[in-house]
Amino acid sequence: MKPKRISKRQLQKYIDELIALAKTVTPDVEAVIEIPGAEELHAWLRIYVPDELEEQIGDLISQRAHDIFIETGYDIGAIVYEKSQSQEVTATC
Repeated sequence: MKPKRISKRQLQKYIDELIALAKTVTPDVEAVIEIPGAEELHAWLRIYVPDELEEQIGDLISQRAHDIFIETGYDIGAIVYEKSQSQEVTATC
């Protein structure tokens, strides 16, 4: 159920909510946002967190992103990465 018209303000609110959720576990969060997202997603969110927290935060984020989609139709692709992966990408560029 995708909404017929999306509100950029509402979409940003949901993205901010997902980032804030990650920050409830650790303040050490970096986020990269793409609007619109790939493959017809309304947005794509990549969150980088300390390596040891990736799985815990990933579970929280994926569940909330799913709930947002079910409740509102806003389709936000969200994935959590270990911060060491972010550093590896930067080093190869």
